[in-house]
Amino acid sequence: MGFFSAIGSFVSSACSAIGSALGSAAGSLGSFASTALSAVAPWIGPVMQIVSAVAEALGVFNKEDDVEEIGAKAMQADTKKAEEFNSNAEYMDYLRDEVELDKESFDNAGETERLARMGVGVGLAMRGINEEKGFDVPLEAWVSIGKLGLGKDGAKEVDTIIDTFKEGGLKEFAQYVDGKLEGIDNNAKVEDTLTKMYQELEPTASIEDIEQKVMKTQVGDIKPPEDI
Repeated sequence: MGFFSAIGSFVSSACSAIGSALGSAAGSLGSFASTALSAVAPWIGPVMQIVSAVAEALGVFNKEDDVEEIGAKAMQADTKKAEEFNSNAEYMDYLRDEVELDKESFDNAGETERLARMGVGVGLAMRGINEEKGFDVPLEAWVSIGKLGLGKDGAKEVDTIIDTFKEGGLKEFAQYVDGKLEGIDNNAKVEDTLTKMYQELEPTASIEDIEQKVMKTQVGDIKPPEDI
């Protein structure tokens, strides 16, 4: 059985662990991370991969940053909290430079603790991306983007999708990916937008190849992976 095949059975415990370590007040990192984890599970593996890739492309993460390690550092940093810093970027620098990872605890963590620190790491990456972009990427959009399975090499494509649909269209994009967008005209609008986007991303690609890429973005109701 894969690590995430029974994820639903311990998401609640992981969120409780996040709240205990980081607090659960509205607007806090703990609250955001718990909400993000609840939203993206059981797609945490693919979402974690693409969110960290986009975060690195935007300078939120450094190349050597690891999502789980950043999350673990945030959960063990009991002297300063994210809310004490002026920006997510400042807090990330603090975690990198001043918080030493408890390697023994990290290596021997159970499933609940592992999931909790993944949630915090992903939450930090998402908050940093929102900070860089100047707007919030809806959590449901991240889930749908994760379903596309673009992996670490998909950062530029995902960054372009986010910018292309930022004017209120990311929720529609998510519905399109999931095959739940209602209305022929709405679906045609998203497909037309994606076609133009891919033509700009890949100007030498044939129209047939572009159409294939657009078709592959509508994955429908697919099953999540059993492991990362």
